[in-house]
Amino acid sequence: MTRAPLAITMGDPAGIGPEIVAKLAASDRRPQTPFIVIGDSAILRRAIGIVGAELEVREARVADGVLHFVWEEGILPVLQTGPSLPLDLPIGKVDARAGAASYAYVERAIDLALAGTISGIVTAPINKEAMRAAGIAYPGHTEILADRSGTRDFAMMLANDELRVLLVSIHVSLLEAIRQVTHESELRAMRLAKEACRAFGIEHPRVAVAGLNPHAGENGLFGGEDRDVIAPAIRAARGEGIDASGPWPGDTIFMRARKGEFDVVVAQYHDQGLIPVKYLGLDDGVNVTVGLPFVRTSVDHGTAFDIAGTGRADPASLAYALKQAVAMVTHSYARRGNAGAGASADAGGAGTGARAGEGAPEFIFMLTRNDRTVSDARARLAEALEAGVRHIGFKDVGLPFSELRTLVEEIRAGGAKVYLEVVSLDESSEIASARAAVSLGVDVLMGGTRPESVLPILHGSAIHYRPFPGAIMGHPSVLRGTVDEIVSSAKRLCAHDGVHGLDLLAYRFDGDVEALIARVCAAVDKPVVIAGSIDRPERIAAVMASQAAAFTIGTAALDGTFPAAGPGLIHQLRTISNIVAEHRNRKSAAAGPRNER
Repeated sequence: MTRAPLAITMGDPAGIGPEIVAKLAASDRRPQTPFIVIGDSAILRRAIGIVGAELEVREARVADGVLHFVWEEGILPVLQTGPSLPLDLPIGKVDARAGAASYAYVERAIDLALAGTISGIVTAPINKEAMRAAGIAYPGHTEILADRSGTRDFAMMLANDELRVLLVSIHVSLLEAIRQVTHESELRAMRLAKEACRAFGIEHPRVAVAGLNPHAGENGLFGGEDRDVIAPAIRAARGEGIDASGPWPGDTIFMRARKGEFDVVVAQYHDQGLIPVKYLGLDDGVNVTVGLPFVRTSVDHGTAFDIAGTGRADPASLAYALKQAVAMVTHSYARRGNAGAGASADAGGAGTGARAGEGAPEFIFMLTRNDRTVSDARARLAEALEAGVRHIGFKDVGLPFSELRTLVEEIRAGGAKVYLEVVSLDESSEIASARAAVSLGVDVLMGGTRPESVLPILHGSAIHYRPFPGAIMGHPSVLRGTVDEIVSSAKRLCAHDGVHGLDLLAYRFDGDVEALIARVCAAVDKPVVIAGSIDRPERIAAVMASQAAAFTIGTAALDGTFPAAGPGLIHQLRTISNIVAEHRNRKSAAAGPRNER
């Protein structure tokens, strides 16, 4: 069972989507796991009449981030999205109104999934021509899901009980698909293939990569892409611990996978991968979008305008997609539970108490230089963990999203808390960064200045949110405004439910920094992290003497600024930790023994 219900988006109202939803809800294939439909109540009632089902449409609603609905036999819970469509909407024809509505259903589902209100999305088919008629230019579901969720690294996977296939490129021309065969795209696809299999409960999948050219290029005889691009990417993937092999000839790889040699095939382009899966049958196939911060499966067929309205559409593929979504969500929660075993209940990281800094501000090491995550972040991470640092962060720029995901996994594996600091200055970029934080599953999101846009995205997650007070300008960022203006901003931010503290860019402030820190810490009852250019022991000492909860250092440690016993990052981090420990001991001694009653 899932923690929250699944949602089925109704698909194009003029297609077979409403009919297969109605048939599934009224049949013995209806799962025990609760689900709602995001769509149009009137169109679903029409579909119920067409298929002759015994169903009552009952309204679902969302209040305070919680989904309220009735889950009983004979009842179909529907979350109405937008105004009701006219009952004379033509069936089986392209209509801009239907295209706009189908897009709105998907948008609403994504937002609910990001908020944790639903545990996953199952999509009925949409019609691309109808969406284009409505002025919506996305080529398909996958691109909508990725864009709205802020997902940069994603892929389409088609699967059934015999075969799993993930695509390097999706909805592009064959010529463009060949151009997209790069070292990065191949490595990304193999990483996502491993992730997808793990979502299905296969912890150590065998990933087979199909060649691009006939016979996988015959060592350059039929084209050099397999030898010069795909094979090196496979070697790199193996170096990351992925059980990848190939490139294998495309005319035999799927047969071998079907016989059990491989768990998943990485196909180079749309038709190379989808023809074998669809040849095995559409009823037991599922389309999975891999890399999203939530589960999404879909039917493996289109809107079937030719039979829409006849009641003949078969809900088998929808039933299978729903079944697979339940399995994936179940595996996902199980993995999260296992990963969390023995971990601290303090998901907020350093300084979650209101005055957590009174005893000992924590040191957060940032894998960043000049507000960008460094290219060798993973190597630097290994040094930080060896030095004993257990609060580690990075920025949302500087590395591809797939590498940030790997970085998060390695920070967690080292037993450290994960911090993402936003450097975006415009609203759309800040929203994308918040969605990335949810997708990555960080512990703390720091920075940014727009809680009204970010909080709905973080709702339902365990992420602690600490935005910047004051006016943030430029890149690298600086803090503008008077002390009074920054204090006022800090109070406004902390008044928001869901804001857990502040990220004060104090050492990028052109004024009395120590006075600013003291005023902000005194003005709010939530923890304050001190950021900026903390590049000398005196600044660490000033922070340690304050009521701050934590402070960040990145560039200064990476550049070897602090006087240390030896060269290299490890000595820098140990020096900082020693300074922190010294001031912590002084602070503790000054406080004296506590009186116990």
